[in-house]
Amino acid sequence: MSNGGKKIRLSFNSPVILGFTLACFIVLILDKVTGSASTLALFSVYRSSLASPLTYIRFFGHVLGHASWDHFFGNIMMLLVVGPLLEEKYGSANILLSLIHISEPTRRVVIS
Repeated sequence: MSNGGKKIRLSFNSPVILGFTLACFIVLILDKVTGSASTLALFSVYRSSLASPLTYIRFFGHVLGHASWDHFFGNIMMLLVVGPLLEEKYGSANILLSLIHISEPTRRVVIS
């Protein structure tokens, strides 16, 4: 199949959603390489002392962690279907703020 001599261009129209997806993928690869140690230390939610610096990383990092490939693909497929449309309509800054604001209350619900 020929494209008529035209160059094919890819556009990076949703940097927050695509960046978030890439970060989640990297965290999952890191999880598999470390035998889940990295996910348990940095990307899981559980009660721990506020004196531990890792607690503050987990406050927002837990949204990047996934338990399995099925969990990852299920979440990311929905995000990749809806996310770019929302980011195009509302803008990257609003989507980024939404991701940040959603991560903290989610942590509170899980810990309670």
